[in-house]
Amino acid sequence: MASGSQLDIKLGMSVALTGPASEIGKQLALGSKIYFEQLNKQGGIHGALIELDVRDDGYEPNHTVNNTRYFIYDKKVHALFGYMGTPTTSAIKSMLEHAQTPLLMPYTGAAFLRENPQFKVFNLRASYLDEAKEQVSYLVDELGHSKIALLIQADEFGITLQKSLTAALKMKGLKPQAIGRFRRNTNEVEKALKLISKSEATAVAMVGTYEPLAQFIRLSQKADKQFAFTSVSFVSSEDLLSKLTNPSQLMITEVVPSPKFCEGKICEQFRAAVTSQSQPLTHAIFEGYLNALVFSRAAKMCPLPYNNTCVLKSLNNVITQDPELRHLFKIKPKQKKLPIFRSYHS
Repeated sequence: MASGSQLDIKLGMSVALTGPASEIGKQLALGSKIYFEQLNKQGGIHGALIELDVRDDGYEPNHTVNNTRYFIYDKKVHALFGYMGTPTTSAIKSMLEHAQTPLLMPYTGAAFLRENPQFKVFNLRASYLDEAKEQVSYLVDELGHSKIALLIQADEFGITLQKSLTAALKMKGLKPQAIGRFRRNTNEVEKALKLISKSEATAVAMVGTYEPLAQFIRLSQKADKQFAFTSVSFVSSEDLLSKLTNPSQLMITEVVPSPKFCEGKICEQFRAAVTSQSQPLTHAIFEGYLNALVFSRAAKMCPLPYNNTCVLKSLNNVITQDPELRHLFKIKPKQKKLPIFRSYHS
C-alpha cells in the first residue's frame, strides 16, 4: 500500500490475526484495506496514499504494547487506527498519554476512551453503556425478564461491561441474578454455566468473543436451560451465529447497520466492493470499511502535509456534516449519540 512519498499517511493497526478471536481482527483489517486500496487507486488523499500497517496481537495486551511501541517509535505512524479490544487498548494508555499519537476508531466501547481521556482519541462506535441499556431494555421491557444473569469475560473488557450492564439493570430497579466468569481466549464456560443455572435467572447477558459464547449457549441448551440471551457487538455476530445449530433466543447489539440490508450510496459501494472480492457481508468487515471511509473523508478536509490536529477536528464534524453518513446512521438534527442496531438468532 505504500508509495514511498514523504506525504503518504502512515497508520498502525494492532488486531488479533491469530488465536480464538482472530476472525474479528481479520475482518476489521479486511474492511479497512478494501476501502483504502480503492482510495489509493483513485489518488489517495490529495495525492498522498494511505499506508496501513496491520500487526497481529492475538488479543493479548502484551503483544499490543509491543506493536504500539513499534508503530510509534520505529514506524513513526501518524495515527493508531482500528485497534481491537478493551484489555488491549487499556494496556497502551500510558504510551498514548506520553506520545500523544492519536488512537482513531478503536473497536471497543469502553468508558476510559470516552470519559475525559488524557490522550487523543476519536470513537466512531457507540459506547458499551449504550449497548448495555439496549440489551436490558430488550430483556426487561420487551421480553418481560426480571432475573438476568451475566456471563463475563474475566478481564478489563468484562469488567467494563459488567459495570455498564449493572448500571443499566439498576435503572430498571434490578441487579444481576448471578455473575459467571471465564478466562479470555478460552472456552472454559462450564463453571459459569453451573453457577448461573443454580440461580433463578431466565436470561443471560453475555460478554466475550464468539467461541466461548457459542459454547455457553450450546451447553445451556444441552442442559435444557431455556435462557434468553444478549451479547455485545464486539462478539462478531456472524461468527457467533454461524456456530449455533439449534434455535436460540439471542439478540446482539450492533454499532453499525446491517451491511446486507442497509440503504444508501455507502452501503451499495460497500456491497459491490466486498462481493467483488468474494468476501462475506459482515458487520465487522463493514465497521472496518466505515472506519477507513470516515477517516478518509475527514482527512480530505485538511491540507497536506497530514496534520492530526486538523484531522481530529474534522473527524468530530464529519458524521453530522456528511449527508451520506447521516443517512447511514439515521442521525437526526441535533442528535449527538450514534444509534444502536440489532441482530437476532431465533
